[in-house]
Amino acid sequence: MSELTQDEVLRAAFKYQDALVGYAYGLSRDWSLAQDAVQESYLTLVRKWHDYKPEGNLFLWVRQMVRFEVLNLLRRRGREEAVERNNLLSLVDQEFAKHLDEGSAGRMVDERRALTECMSGLKKRSLDLLVDFYRNAVPCEKLAVLHRCTVNAVRLALSRLRKQLRDCMSFRLAVKGP
Repeated sequence: MSELTQDEVLRAAFKYQDALVGYAYGLSRDWSLAQDAVQESYLTLVRKWHDYKPEGNLFLWVRQMVRFEVLNLLRRRGREEAVERNNLLSLVDQEFAKHLDEGSAGRMVDERRALTECMSGLKKRSLDLLVDFYRNAVPCEKLAVLHRCTVNAVRLALSRLRKQLRDCMSFRLAVKGP
């Protein structure tokens, strides 16, 4: 197999960014640390891209870099509780290894694109509700006050929006095909 260029290796690795951030979050339970770990891993990749062998699995190679970066960042931030933490990280890593591979990382890219397209069709009020609930972690009780409705109306609206997005994504992913 022919040697890859730095640009080809980096471009291929960046396809897995969402999956790698999810993996790092699973290890750290901290979104900021997860994003930092992935960014640091990409910097390492820029320095070591020539070590990658085309017959190898790029996703697994970069995922291992992310694992080491998470551990390094946890140590630096003083949040590692020695043996128990290492055992837990090993268990999390084993589960990710079973379920998060190169193929599933590629599907995540397709799913994210479909979700983005589906969300772009939502009304501003619906989008605001979803952002407040999921990204900003605003509880339904507070959303009811903000949106001047009942808690039950908020829960019903969220349920309908989830179904609408699920249906839209299913359609878009089915049209795209395997």
